[in-house]
Amino acid sequence: MEEFLNFVLRRLASRPDEVFVMHAGEGDKTVFTIRAPRSDMPRIIGKRGQTIHAMRGLLNAAAAKQGCRVKLVAPD
Repeated sequence: MEEFLNFVLRRLASRPDEVFVMHAGEGDKTVFTIRAPRSDMPRIIGKRGQTIHAMRGLLNAAAAKQGCRVKLVAPD
């Protein structure tokens, strides 16, 4: 799942070398945190959050197939 996020985020960013996805366990779920330059965050989040919402949906679907839970966090 982390590879999927890295793939998508690096394609969206104008400076892909500065985009990172970190993950940590939080109880029974995995939390993925996006770190990207401030100038790339609007492209990652999308208009009215549509892009990040779509990524969350795909990530949740993949996690459900594997029997786990995930959360995707983008800093403000």
